[in-house]
Amino acid sequence: MLKTNLFLKVEEAPMDLLTGLKQESVTEMDLSDYCTFEAGVSVRDVLAQMQEAHCRNALILQSGKLVGIFTDRDVLMKVANHADALDKKIDELMTPDPITLSKAATAADALALMVRKHIRNVPIVEEDGAVIGNFTHFSVLDFLAEQFPDITVESYPVYPRRFSRRRHGG
Repeated sequence: MLKTNLFLKVEEAPMDLLTGLKQESVTEMDLSDYCTFEAGVSVRDVLAQMQEAHCRNALILQSGKLVGIFTDRDVLMKVANHADALDKKIDELMTPDPITLSKAATAADALALMVRKHIRNVPIVEEDGAVIGNFTHFSVLDFLAEQFPDITVESYPVYPRRFSRRRHGG
């Protein structure tokens, strides 16, 4: 597999990136990467609906309040090699009481939390626990694409001198 270095060329950035992330409210970001399910549903039903909706993350609710999260990573770690897991209730495999942020948080707050806690999803909730959305790395990528529309990416081999200049073989 060929590794590459990516060189970004930015033509006149509209704002300083850090300043933008500190000013941007999480509610202004794309928080749509999730599906919701009521607690007690089977893992099989959750996976079928996640697949149908092309959804990577399931936020588990009880009486309209967030009680857990089940992600694509959970599928790999908790379900993939455990056939009996499909018939369990989602409550048994979800991460209960996930780390959340309020709608008052900034994008920088969410990113800092993700780095500090080594997580890839931060549900954004109202004070009463009702779900507003789910902040992911895709939220940040969408923000960057909007802020830096003139970025071009050029790909170069990591070790250009390691490639033979003459043909080998047949």
